[in-house]
Amino acid sequence: MLMSKNHMTNVWSWDHCFNALALSYKNPEAAWEQFMLIFDFQDETGRLPDSMNDSKVIWNYVKPPIHGWALMKMLENGMAPIREQLAEAYSKLAKLTLWWLNYRDFDGDGLPEYAHGNDSGWDNSTVFAAVPPVCSPDLQAFLIVQIDALCELSERLNLPEKSKMWRAESENLLKLFLDKCFADGLPVAFRSGSNEIIENRSLLPYLSLILGEKLPEGIRKKMIQKIKSGGFISIHGFATEALDSPAYRADGYWRGPIWAPSTVILCDGLRKCGEGALAKETAQKFLRMCQKSGFAENFNAVTGEGLRDRAYTWTSSGAFILAREFL
Repeated sequence: MLMSKNHMTNVWSWDHCFNALALSYKNPEAAWEQFMLIFDFQDETGRLPDSMNDSKVIWNYVKPPIHGWALMKMLENGMAPIREQLAEAYSKLAKLTLWWLNYRDFDGDGLPEYAHGNDSGWDNSTVFAAVPPVCSPDLQAFLIVQIDALCELSERLNLPEKSKMWRAESENLLKLFLDKCFADGLPVAFRSGSNEIIENRSLLPYLSLILGEKLPEGIRKKMIQKIKSGGFISIHGFATEALDSPAYRADGYWRGPIWAPSTVILCDGLRKCGEGALAKETAQKFLRMCQKSGFAENFNAVTGEGLRDRAYTWTSSGAFILAREFL
C-alpha cells in the first residue's frame, strides 16, 4: 500500500504500521504482509530504511519504532500468526530494537536519540528547534513498549531467558526515562550530551502516554491536565503544536495541523490512562472532519480543512482504527 497515488508514492517505515493495523480487523493475511514488508529491507545492523517504492530504497533517515506497539495491537485484534511468523517477527523486532539502543545513543547515557526531526516522523516539530541529536520522550516510550512486546513474543515462543533479558532492559530504560525525561512532572526533550532542555509547545512528548500505568499516577494526571488545558484541543481534535504557541502555523506541517497517527497513538494512550471519554470524543471529531474534508495528509486544526496530499492512505486507515477502537 503506497501512501497515495499522488506525489507520496512510497511506503515509509512507520506509515505501513497503521495500514497493517487497519487491515488486521478484517484481513489478517494482508495485515501480516503489510506489517512485515519493510523488514524485507532491514540491514545487518537492524536498521530499517526510511522509505521505499518500486524503484529504490531510501536510507537518508529512519522512522520511530512503533512496530512493537502496532504488532501487539494487531494480536489484540485476534490475529493468530503461526509459530514461524511469530519467530520471524521476534527476530526482526529484536534487531530493530538493538539498533536503536546500540547505534542511536550518541552520548552513552542509556537513552537513544533522534539524529534529525525526520527520524521521529514529526519532521519540523518544535522539539527539533535545537540542533540535534535530541532525546525525546516519545522515542523512549515507543522503545519501552516495543521491548515489552519482545517479552511477550519471547514467552509465546518459550524463550524464558530472552524474556528475562528483555524485561530487565525494559525496567532499566523506564527508570532512566522517568529520571531524565521529566521536569516538574511533565515530559521534556533535551539535547544529547548537554542535557539542555528544548523549550517547545509540541504535542510530541505527550505521545509517551502510551505507556499507560507504567507512568506514575502523578505524572499521568499532570500530563493529561496539560493536554486538556495547554492549547492542544480544537473543535477538530489534537493540534500538533499548541494553538496559542508563537510557532503555531495553520499549514505548518507538524507545527499545528491534526494528523491521523498522532491522534491514534494519543487516543490509545489516553484510554490506557483512564481517559476513555476524551479518546472517544477525539475519535468522533476526527471522523467528522474526515467526513467533511476527505482523507488528506493532515488538517487545519481550526477549520478542519484538508491540507497537503488529499488522498493519504494512513489517514483513511487511522479513521478506520479510531472508529473500530473508540466508537
